[in-house]
Amino acid sequence: MARIVRQKKLHQKNFTLKQFGTWTKAETAARKWVKITLAELPPPIGMQNRMTSRNSSGVVGVRLVHAVRRREEKEYPDWRWIAFWPGCPNSGGIGWSVNKYGDEHAFVLACLARKLETVDRDRIDAEFEGFKGSRDYKRLLKLKQITPS
Repeated sequence: MARIVRQKKLHQKNFTLKQFGTWTKAETAARKWVKITLAELPPPIGMQNRMTSRNSSGVVGVRLVHAVRRREEKEYPDWRWIAFWPGCPNSGGIGWSVNKYGDEHAFVLACLARKLETVDRDRIDAEFEGFKGSRDYKRLLKLKQITPS
């Protein structure tokens, strides 16, 4: 059996021993079918910028992270919106604290960092100043699916 998936559609064909007689002939026919079929199909979609079922934030490359900070034997909840992408210079991504910026502001900053794929906070803040209050800002907030609890 040979299988190819493109644009979430499965293309497959069976190559049985009954039909071809030997495994070698079946494998040769399968490889030939794959080569011909791949030429007819569009290229595969890359994983970058693809929304998956595991995404809980509503924006690709942005996640909400919960941590507990301890100071003087007291525990403080610390929620952060983190932006990450392949090739990000910071191994864990770049984040904004909900406690410091507020939930919506931190979410939008993380989304802008992901869109620009930069860890330069000055550039992200400059982009945010022109962005806040716009229709795109409101549209982006509608994408947000979760809030810190």
